[in-house]
Amino acid sequence: MTETLPNPLSKSKTLHVSDLTVRYGGVAALKGVGLTVGPGELVGLIGPNGAGKTTFIDAVCGFTKADGQVRLGDRDLTGSRAYVRARAGLGRTWQSADLYDDLTVRENLTVGAYRPDWRRTVREALRGRARHDDGVAHLLGIQDLLDRPSDGLSAGQRKLVDLARALAGRPDVLLLDEPAAGLDTDESGLLATRLRSVARSGTGVLLVDHDMSLVLGVCDRIVVLDFGSVIATGTPREIQTNDDVIAAYLGRAARSDVDPEEITHD
Repeated sequence: MTETLPNPLSKSKTLHVSDLTVRYGGVAALKGVGLTVGPGELVGLIGPNGAGKTTFIDAVCGFTKADGQVRLGDRDLTGSRAYVRARAGLGRTWQSADLYDDLTVRENLTVGAYRPDWRRTVREALRGRARHDDGVAHLLGIQDLLDRPSDGLSAGQRKLVDLARALAGRPDVLLLDEPAAGLDTDESGLLATRLRSVARSGTGVLLVDHDMSLVLGVCDRIVVLDFGSVIATGTPREIQTNDDVIAAYLGRAARSDVDPEEITHD
């Protein structure tokens, strides 16, 4: 039976990225890359090391200068600074789950939820700083960790708290950079369950990871990069049997690594 979780993150904006190109001197790290992430959709972005996956996230979120267009819903974010894109509804995590270890889990989530503006400043001056909404913690199943110090968490717990901190800012689309790195099989399985919960809440998710069991098992659609270019887009079943993808990244063993009949999003 699918677990019923609260739905505090319902969103309705689609991320549209078109012709995204990043150059470092004479080297093109990304070459005209485009993709979309719709509300409640979980899209995988995979490829060999150096294919441009993290560069893509950095460029979309405004941390790397790029040509091309980035739109979120009806808003054109092309050329906007990173903080503008974050306030508009783009959230992200980083490869290492760098929490504020001198804070509790609850305090880490409060930091993630904080969006400074003059109205909030006035309210806080009069009433004190508001705490975050515990709905995100319930969504990810970490409500029992809220009052624990962050420096005592396991690797898997830290990844979930890092994800929760990003979600606390109520992004329309969340870009995840290798959230399963360092996790064991059980922890990766738990992460997969929580990611589907996030998608069911209405938030679009772009997942970058090398854990192919996770990516093939949880994503609705997958985009494959190689040398900065898109070489394939399709469902997990289509990607798993794509000869170009197998030659560039997955390897022949990928045909049997994940049974297509076991790929489910329930």
